[in-house]
Amino acid sequence: MLGREICFGGMRCALSMAIALLLASCTSPAALQPPPPLTSVATSPSPRAIVAEVDGEAISREEWQRTLALDRAMSALAGQPLPAPEESLQRLINERLALREARASGLSATPEQAVVRLQALLLRWKKDELALDAALAQHDLSRADVLDAIRRLLVVEAYLSRLGSEDDARRWMAERRQRAKVGLYVSFSVPPTPAVLMATSLKLPATPLVLAPQSEQATEAVSMPSPQPAYERTPDAPPAPSPTALPENPALDFTLPDLDGRPATLSQFLGRIVVLNFWASWCPSCRAEARDFGDFARQYRDRGVTVVGVNLREDAATVRAFAEANGMDYPLLLDADGAVGRMYEVVGIPTTIIVDAAGSVRGRHVGVLNAAQLADYVAPLLADFSSVERRIAPDFTLPREDGRRVSLRDYRGRQPVVLLFYRSAGCGSCQQQLRAMQAEYARFRARGAEVLAIAVQGVTQAGVVRELGKLEFPVLADEAHTVSEAFGVFNRLGDGLAAPAVFVIDAEGRITWSHIGKNANDYPAPSEILKYVS
Repeated sequence: MLGREICFGGMRCALSMAIALLLASCTSPAALQPPPPLTSVATSPSPRAIVAEVDGEAISREEWQRTLALDRAMSALAGQPLPAPEESLQRLINERLALREARASGLSATPEQAVVRLQALLLRWKKDELALDAALAQHDLSRADVLDAIRRLLVVEAYLSRLGSEDDARRWMAERRQRAKVGLYVSFSVPPTPAVLMATSLKLPATPLVLAPQSEQATEAVSMPSPQPAYERTPDAPPAPSPTALPENPALDFTLPDLDGRPATLSQFLGRIVVLNFWASWCPSCRAEARDFGDFARQYRDRGVTVVGVNLREDAATVRAFAEANGMDYPLLLDADGAVGRMYEVVGIPTTIIVDAAGSVRGRHVGVLNAAQLADYVAPLLADFSSVERRIAPDFTLPREDGRRVSLRDYRGRQPVVLLFYRSAGCGSCQQQLRAMQAEYARFRARGAEVLAIAVQGVTQAGVVRELGKLEFPVLADEAHTVSEAFGVFNRLGDGLAAPAVFVIDAEGRITWSHIGKNANDYPAPSEILKYVS
């Protein structure tokens, strides 16, 4: 038995092994698979009434509310912390999976057995039946609700005990979650505090929530209606993130392939605010928010914000087709085995993680987000980010025209750098810009600065550009456009190329000045750039 695990979201009891396994996915999320369309069953509840589906079987908002109320009533009775709403929903999902197989094997529990277990629990907690009735009444529950729940958990306990050891049972539950088709459609928001978001684990707080019984009031108590009632995709709205920097909560770095198989890392976007969105094309809630994420990404790209989509367990062709149909023209990475999802404890999709320019996790949201809600999340971070002098330039490593690799960090602590983004080898105005920079290159060197030219092209084309312009400064190939994207200049003009842009970076790695062109001929003169090089 797992002696220190909880049941009903908080009480310690002899059902510990069963409940531990029911709660396991709250900290070890497994693969989320596509649920059937919500409209596939004519008699199913309305989408707003559904909070989850398990292999096509809906979990209603009413059932979830009753479960959460019971979890909290029993937790209070046992003197244990109140569970968070998401914990109760995850336990309910796992209970469904376990009960299905337990009942198929012929297991059951009688009302008499449930009464005996309840009496044993009260004895352990040193509570009498008056205290039980008072705790239940506070949440508008009855003894029948408690006894029904205990009967289900007795069945789960009996089934899991057949599997062998605790580790065997945990593996069994993880396997079932891997195979199950589970979808979550309710939103959960976690405001950033040091106690909630840690470097190695994203934990959910036990947020107080009063539930009324089976009423419209109860529904609204859970759903937290949006301040924008005209937006009808979801009734949930995020809380305003704290503007306080949390350097003790670094976002965990990872490497994943993009749709063309090229590796990309989270750390390459350091210096920009990152909206990290975990999603899949089969997920109805992900489909509902897709266009809003595309619109938000385009609107905020030039303001230092990058949306990064992490797709769970789908192939590149499927993701590309969906992205093109929904205007998702931001970096999309493939989490083929769900490892990064597990790293970020993604227990339901869509899940969105907000990362500030310093690389710290600042917020977490499970459920649909629209563009206005995303703007609310990043607004306090943009306030910290508004002064360009305080921005840290995203690091990168790129090949130069002769194949040697150049990293921006190589110049940190040594000298300032001028990044010169041009458009392509065949761009006439770009050639003029590069030649003008070459003519003034000695003046940049006299101030101790290096010039790095960057374009969305391969190494061969970079060599052609350097030869045509007889350039002495390095020409780098950003063929995967990751660096251009990180600096917010890729495809800004809508033609698949980088906008002409200049970034001046001091020896400490901070962006001290920048200019992003509005058209192919919009670039500053070298004398203008020199004003900002010190």
